[in-house]
Amino acid sequence: MDLRNARARQPEILRSVQKDARYTNELAEDLSDILRLTGPRNWIKYNQLCQLIAQLSYHGFASLNNLQTLGEEYTGIIQVDGNYKQIPSRLLQLIAIILEFGGDALFLRVLQKLELHIAEHDQIVPDAKKQLQKLIQHMRQSPSYIKALHKSLFYLNASKYQLSKRTTGINYVLIRHWLQPEFSLYGYKILGIITFLQVTVSLAIGGWETWREHKRQQLNELKQAAKTFLQRETSTKPSADDAPQCILCLEPRQSSSLTPCGHMFCWSCILDWLEERDECPLCRESVKKSQVIQLQNYA
Repeated sequence: MDLRNARARQPEILRSVQKDARYTNELAEDLSDILRLTGPRNWIKYNQLCQLIAQLSYHGFASLNNLQTLGEEYTGIIQVDGNYKQIPSRLLQLIAIILEFGGDALFLRVLQKLELHIAEHDQIVPDAKKQLQKLIQHMRQSPSYIKALHKSLFYLNASKYQLSKRTTGINYVLIRHWLQPEFSLYGYKILGIITFLQVTVSLAIGGWETWREHKRQQLNELKQAAKTFLQRETSTKPSADDAPQCILCLEPRQSSSLTPCGHMFCWSCILDWLEERDECPLCRESVKKSQVIQLQNYA
């Protein structure tokens, strides 16, 4: 029998999920109290697992025995397969339970292993490693956006509240629909539109920030490259301290001039010297002013 016309609506599904969450929280508190009896060290170490164990045991017990959860029984809904023909198999229900309560941890664990493998793989070029690591960082943030979009679809269409149910194709149908009061569901549709717009704006802002960060990194790389180039150019040019000195004024040589004997001096210094005596200051060889050659484009 096709049960498409008896699909559960948003109020029944939400009340069922809230009811089950209440019972699993109470069960987790009981497990935490039992764990506390084993000592404070064990309680601090394993207390976070109490919630996960409570959720898996509560929903797993119902699935293994083909029973409704207390929340489903309270609202009068049951799980059916994607074709609305029969109850889903135990294996499919268990997969949905694992994805619902442990999917995030498994997803992050896989990303962590993948990131470690990329970092240790020597055959991947550095640029490709950098791009893959950026992709993994974006993937770490993706579950929250995906869940929000999925929730907006639920408010609009009342298809599936949990993402795990959409992944496995499990649907909810209402078996006591004749007892449910008729009321408008437009409030849920408006909530779905608002949720969708909120996620869209968040994605747009996140994309804008990512683009700005990318441009900022490009600008910093250009500035660093320009700084490195200027430092390299500066280091290749002789500084004033490294420039050849004139032995007459003991300063960096200006307008280098060459005598016939092969010695260089400042142009003004050698001319002033030759005003007093016609000989080279170094080797004492006879030199006249007309024999001094001013070197062009020579440091």
